[in-house]
Amino acid sequence: MLFEMPLFAGLSAERKLWLRANLSEHWLKKGDILMREGQTVTHHYILLEGELLTEKCVGNRQVIDDTRPAPVSVAEASLLAGMPLPLTFTANTDCYLVSLTESVVRTLLSECESFGKQVFRSMYGRISAYDMFILSGEKLAALGRLSAGLAHELNNPAAAVSRAADGMRDALDSLHRATRALVLCAIPAEIMTTLDAWASRPPPVIDATPQGALRQSEAEDHFAQWLSSHGFEKPWLIAPRLVAAGFAPDEFALVAERASREQFGAGVRWLAATLEMRFLSEQTWLGAGRISEIVKAMKSYSYMDQAPLQEVDIHSGIEDTLTIMQHRLKHGVLVTRDYDRALPPVPVYGSEMNQVWTNLIDNAIDAMDESGELTIRSHQEGNCAVIEISDTGHGIPADILPRLFEPFFTTKPPGKGNGLGLHIAYRTVVLRHDGRLNVVAGEGGTTFQVRLPLVHRHATAR
Repeated sequence: MLFEMPLFAGLSAERKLWLRANLSEHWLKKGDILMREGQTVTHHYILLEGELLTEKCVGNRQVIDDTRPAPVSVAEASLLAGMPLPLTFTANTDCYLVSLTESVVRTLLSECESFGKQVFRSMYGRISAYDMFILSGEKLAALGRLSAGLAHELNNPAAAVSRAADGMRDALDSLHRATRALVLCAIPAEIMTTLDAWASRPPPVIDATPQGALRQSEAEDHFAQWLSSHGFEKPWLIAPRLVAAGFAPDEFALVAERASREQFGAGVRWLAATLEMRFLSEQTWLGAGRISEIVKAMKSYSYMDQAPLQEVDIHSGIEDTLTIMQHRLKHGVLVTRDYDRALPPVPVYGSEMNQVWTNLIDNAIDAMDESGELTIRSHQEGNCAVIEISDTGHGIPADILPRLFEPFFTTKPPGKGNGLGLHIAYRTVVLRHDGRLNVVAGEGGTTFQVRLPLVHRHATAR
């Protein structure tokens, strides 16, 4: 089986005999450890029968990395590089292996071209797999951060809907009692017509300034005193809703003169209960609408149930990204849009490009310490769509710019970033979409420029 492996298939008959004389045989029982993580490697192992389990220490605990069934080559990279072993190898079944010393391996490398090609091909495959593993891990971590932000963003409208629904039960009871009182006191039809018109009157625009809040509080106290003077018990429960709807005591004076105290009390309570129900239903509608907006944006962001490569309105993807990142923008980031709406649809892998917008916008927010102006522009240059994302942050030093898209390179403090966000963006734009990703930095901020061809090469090939 040894010489059937691609690693040794190209050896001459003479070299095969030489190799047989210079290898050692090993038998492991299930559970035996072949090599431990961190140890110095002295031999190149080839597993011919059985299966090895690889594990890595992560956070003081052993985490399973992979299983490697026979036939497979083991530890040649660490041996040739003179580096400590990155994994622990344990027999997952009874195993049979052979080993080669470093001198034997180096002789084969220098004298047998096919052996060298297979060794480097194996090393390249493992590096590529590790690279994909790291990138996938970063994407999952980014998804976790995004999910946490979305959960927080969804919690606000969900809590508003819950509060409004809970308040509706009490408001409905109040409206039921007020309606019954109206019927029993035989309120005049013309007064009921007035109250009904008032109940349908649109509410005024809310003054959210501190001065506006103070004026409303004073108006509520004044209204409550006026209601108290007309025989209302607990007028402070009614006055706030009437003031919020834009009413003042003067409007009720004529009604109070034309109705008995019982009729007037029943009418005002009915009006307040009706206004409360309308307010709560409006809050429920707004909250449910916000939840629907976020869910719709998230579905569009991930391009669920759609083909991977498609022509899309690039602005829709950016807007979906801004919607689901609202939890990071609302603390002090002003978003300015300068879109060229005449820009034609762009052939892209939708969810992957949305990950690019996420990384670039997230990076811009961090550069501004979550307070500043984020400007997003789009226009067409020749056969390319150009999207620019600019921030008003502290900029990027000139000596760092050449390394900006390198994997694991970051200027952020520990725990803030691992240097893969911009690397993933670069790979997606350049390698997946045949585009370009450039950066221009100065004292007034940084601009990332994404160029995407309007005709994708794979689309033209079809």
